[in-house]
Amino acid sequence: MKPHFFRTRLDLAFSLRKKARAAGESGITPAPVQVATFELVPARASRGKLLDRIVEFVRAAARDGRLCALSITDNAGGHPALSPNALGQEIKAMGMEPIIHFSCKDKNRNEIESQLFELDRNGLHNLLVLTGDYPRFGYMGKAKPVFDLDSVHVLSLISQMNQGVMLNPRAPGGGMALPPLELHPGCVVSPFKILAAEQIPQYLKLKRKIRAGARFVISQLGYDIRKYHELRLFMDLNAMDVPLIGTVFIPSMKLARILHKGLIPGCTFPARLLDVMERNSGDRDRELQFRLELGARLVAALKGIGYEGVHLSGPDLEYEHVAWVLKRAEEIQGRWMELVPELTFPEEWQFFYFARDDATGLNSPEPSDWELPRAPAMDLADYSLNRAVHGLAFEPGRGLHGLCQKLARLVKGSPIEAPFTRIEYGIKKLVYDCRQCGDCTLGEMAFLCPQSQCAKFLLNGPCGGSRNGWCEVWPGKRRCLYVRMFERIAYKEGTEALEGPPMPPRNWDLFLSSSWLNFYLGLDHAGAFRDTGDERG
Repeated sequence: MKPHFFRTRLDLAFSLRKKARAAGESGITPAPVQVATFELVPARASRGKLLDRIVEFVRAAARDGRLCALSITDNAGGHPALSPNALGQEIKAMGMEPIIHFSCKDKNRNEIESQLFELDRNGLHNLLVLTGDYPRFGYMGKAKPVFDLDSVHVLSLISQMNQGVMLNPRAPGGGMALPPLELHPGCVVSPFKILAAEQIPQYLKLKRKIRAGARFVISQLGYDIRKYHELRLFMDLNAMDVPLIGTVFIPSMKLARILHKGLIPGCTFPARLLDVMERNSGDRDRELQFRLELGARLVAALKGIGYEGVHLSGPDLEYEHVAWVLKRAEEIQGRWMELVPELTFPEEWQFFYFARDDATGLNSPEPSDWELPRAPAMDLADYSLNRAVHGLAFEPGRGLHGLCQKLARLVKGSPIEAPFTRIEYGIKKLVYDCRQCGDCTLGEMAFLCPQSQCAKFLLNGPCGGSRNGWCEVWPGKRRCLYVRMFERIAYKEGTEALEGPPMPPRNWDLFLSSSWLNFYLGLDHAGAFRDTGDERG
């Protein structure tokens, strides 16, 4: 297989669809060609039968040539497994192009940069950058979650490394530009969220990811073609000029039940589809045939609504099953519109971004007339009070800001700095459950602390793991920080207030120092924004 085959085919599919869309009228524009990939899940081992099966699958895929690339998960489900880097090199040697899943959960920013150098050195250029599942069982218990950078940060880092990073003059060997890399990063997004306060932040974060340098998008798994179509329309409406690939997950009966219960973060399985699958279970051959036919119909429908590619996955699948799905999809492609009714599940969702098109059963190109969700009264009162105090003391040029800035210069470095800091954090611990990061983001995040109220400490939008507004780590106990943030800000100020520049990663040099002093003296992220002319307040 030629180098960069996946990238070349995907760009070709995108270019052809763009020309077809420009030549036609507004509405549904099927993809002229479609790229296909498959997802591999390494075992918690370096050898054994499961890895032998993966190797045989790769060899069969290389011989057949229908798949453009094979993606490799990175500690899927938060559990340890063989590194995708190791398996990626084997796949490349066997004549297939790998896509390395690159998650943020297990590594700090230095390890992230180090691994990016390693991947480029080994010619593993295709990356799927994602937040990652929350770390779970490992050696002698649950692993420590890292999430030093989020997916927006990593995409931005890759973009800079591709151009040749200029090292900080204060760092060892600083003041020089590093050789540029050749990485080809993509990102993920879920259109399968129940609530508006979950779904819209997903799309807003997608905008940030593409601005940060994502060159292709892969959807989360799902089964509702109208929600898939919603993502297609949203990207077209917002001129997101990168290829879109839809995940087609072919589950076993056991896994379908697990998905339906919401036991895998961010994944859903419609109740009505589960009922149909249950009726086809009991006989192994019949169950497999139903699974493969469902996959083929989704592949055909995704091409019909304009996806440039499909990303196949599922347990216990041999390569011959994947080949059958792709061949069957070609056979039924001409009647994909007939499949729409059986692939829509409106009862599963409370929100659609676009209005329904009665003629097709999909979406019209115009956004629906949805109402912004309102936060609970106590949340809104809390937000309003905090906004008033923030405006009085922390907005440059207003209220007490100038006086506080002068006082900060007197306190910094004086004998009272330590007791001042203890008083500050005593207040903020009581009010915000503060974790003393020294680089406070409350003003930008609706006065909700991501260090204590987001399990992954995310600064640039939600992960994909929430379900019905609940955090994936604390389901039924703690609502997703970004759902609460959206309800507070959007209701008061509109969704435009949520589309500011990306937040920089936490500066660990400020840990345990006074965030108030750091703010007034320009030492925190707000000072960095002011230095670049971006007043965040």
